[in-house]
Amino acid sequence: MKQFKKYGVAAAVASMAAGVVAQTQVSNTETGDLAIVPYYTTLDGKNTGIHVINTTGLTQVVKVRLRRGTDSADALDFNLIMSPRDEWTATIAAGGANGVVVNTGDSTCTVPAFKDGVAEMPAIYAEGATEGYVEIIGMAEADAWNPKGTDSDDQDAISYWAEHVDGTPRDCEVVRSNFFRVAVADIGDPSVEGVHLYDLSSDGAGCATTTACAATGAVGPLTYYERTDDNALKVSWMITDADGGLEVGDNAVHVEGFSDEAMMTNQQRLNFTAAGILEFDSLNFELPNLAYGAYASGDRANPVASTNGSMFDDLREALDADAIINDWAGFETADAVVNADWVVTLPGQYVMNDPICDMYNAYGANDTAIALCGNATFLAGVDFDRDQLPLIVSQSFVGEPLVNSNLALWDREEKPLAGKDSSPEDELGFSPSSSNDGSKVTVVLPYEVNTMVWGAEGSAGSLGSDLALVVTPPEGSDRGWAELTIVSSNPAPERFQLSGFDEEDSITPTTGNWVVLPNETDTAVVGMAVWERSFAAQAGNYGRAIEHSTVTSRRGGSV
Repeated sequence: MKQFKKYGVAAAVASMAAGVVAQTQVSNTETGDLAIVPYYTTLDGKNTGIHVINTTGLTQVVKVRLRRGTDSADALDFNLIMSPRDEWTATIAAGGANGVVVNTGDSTCTVPAFKDGVAEMPAIYAEGATEGYVEIIGMAEADAWNPKGTDSDDQDAISYWAEHVDGTPRDCEVVRSNFFRVAVADIGDPSVEGVHLYDLSSDGAGCATTTACAATGAVGPLTYYERTDDNALKVSWMITDADGGLEVGDNAVHVEGFSDEAMMTNQQRLNFTAAGILEFDSLNFELPNLAYGAYASGDRANPVASTNGSMFDDLREALDADAIINDWAGFETADAVVNADWVVTLPGQYVMNDPICDMYNAYGANDTAIALCGNATFLAGVDFDRDQLPLIVSQSFVGEPLVNSNLALWDREEKPLAGKDSSPEDELGFSPSSSNDGSKVTVVLPYEVNTMVWGAEGSAGSLGSDLALVVTPPEGSDRGWAELTIVSSNPAPERFQLSGFDEEDSITPTTGNWVVLPNETDTAVVGMAVWERSFAAQAGNYGRAIEHSTVTSRRGGSV
């Protein structure tokens, strides 16, 4: 998306460790090694389609993750193993025991398997996950054969089994065997199934011992991975309302140079000891994410650069917006209703929270750890929620116009309606309205995914979102353009840094520390205006999605 194009981004310092970022920037080719779908919804009969294309001649391992709109919890994630030039399509819709499902008729291998083409969202974070955003992260790519082995046409490499023959992969079960957890003592033994290193996996069909492999000089069915090509993935989305006859869609936000090393992680469930203590690599399936890649070796006591959070630092700079600009509308004509809802998504806020506390609270595995996470004294000292939310939209006093509002509106004929250049008589109201006690009011965007509806109090807008803030323009104004200035409520946001640990160690809420984010005023923002023109006759309805334009200090300041 060109409106998020980063200017003047210096290349990150090169490193031998996994996950180091090199020239992270928003792609101007609409391809990347990371894609963010700003919004998905399953509300009121709507569903969200996702298309992922492997543009390369290599096999791609791709993480797909649905994040809950309120707090960006990992509500559902899985891996795609895409053979060269493959395309995978799916639909996020209402259904299943927990309210949200991913449906696909595609044969591309997934980890885990979709049952009859359906993946049901687990119950853990399903509440409120009917809306959210999607991360699609290139984990690694593999050649058509084992590039580092002595047998150059090794048919046990993951690429062989993932490849489509007459439209169907050779064997997705063999592909999935590459994603189990591997104990430190078994790393490098090709007879052990799973992810061995950040750039190495096995389907378990090789030598019985590493000694046997060394004696023969064979590597066995080990698959070696390289980093995902900067332009490997092309992702698009569409929201469809079958009842209302509406469809809108666009490309995802594509980022290139997100990681310069492979980021292979296992896809096993979390594991708790008999005493209820979390063990092993606690973030297994939650990695890679927007900050952390993968551990580079079995020595988990010494995390490498991929786990130091530096990827998020550069991503924030690449997606930074001091302000966003777009059209707004909310009006009726004789035969139609027109709305242009805004979607404002703030990806990655979760990296500024303590994931260990989140896991213990969500899974309820250990009373001591849960008590520690909920202990007021502990929270006061540790403060495990250090994100930038809420973001301030405007500040004013009750009964006074928002002359100094951070949300500025104009009509289509250059008349200022509120905020910049507006007169004291101009009024701009938010719903629900506040009390009349004369105290200062702060209106905020509280979530990772926020929608803004333009119109009178109670307006549903085009999306019918549960995350909506209704903005009531001055009387007589129903369309124009707006500039929303982005201001963090936290002047010094910090991300959580998971400390090193071995797989036998317990993982408690104190397993980590905090790192102050550089360029603390940077805020990653993506989104769009979703237009709907709804006629009485369904066949006449139509819609479109228009990306936000952004203003940053690196581009000469605000409009």
